[in-house]
Amino acid sequence: MNAAQIHAKIYAGRGKAALRLGQDCAVMRPDQAADPLANQIAVLKAAFNAGDNTYRVPNLPGKAIWFGDFDGNQTQPGDYLVRASDGQIYYIAAQQSLLPMICIECNRLVRVARAVPQGADDAVGAVGYSGLCDTPAQSCNVLGSDTAGWPCSILFGGRSQAAAGLPGDVKNTGWRILLPPSVPVVLRAGDIVADDLGRRYAIEGAELSDSGWRINAQEVHA
Repeated sequence: MNAAQIHAKIYAGRGKAALRLGQDCAVMRPDQAADPLANQIAVLKAAFNAGDNTYRVPNLPGKAIWFGDFDGNQTQPGDYLVRASDGQIYYIAAQQSLLPMICIECNRLVRVARAVPQGADDAVGAVGYSGLCDTPAQSCNVLGSDTAGWPCSILFGGRSQAAAGLPGDVKNTGWRILLPPSVPVVLRAGDIVADDLGRRYAIEGAELSDSGWRINAQEVHA
């Protein structure tokens, strides 16, 4: 038996475990930038644990990483899993050979806007921008739309800095945003992330790995 066969059997075994432990989840595979949940490819049983396969240890605040038990032969990194019972959304960050499947618990929906330079016909691509736009007409959504956002994790992280428009001793807490590897655009410093709570974040730096996007951002109050 070779490594590929062992890998497939491990995933099949996780799928069998999920039949007992898991709940129905819709598998959504993003195929467009505007709406990542428009393309459902399957429904499967899935269970999630906080790194303890006995399912006795709870996850703690500030931790977005979960480990998934489901049939990984039907999924790939970047897929979203939407649990039918409560609508909770996870995305698959990594399916590394012979190893547990890494999933990220999503707590927000976001869209990403990029400023349009005056006279530009198309804002997607190599364009000049500051990200900070006075009106929607000055920017375009490069990820998500006004009606559909990308599920992601937004938690405290990154560096703190002085908050504009507030007393000098008030620090603006940094935020860490995690998005799946299926994001079809290159995210850049200066892009603006808007979430479903009406908050806006300016991207300070964005790092892409085989586990997806890790973004440092500051909340924008202006």
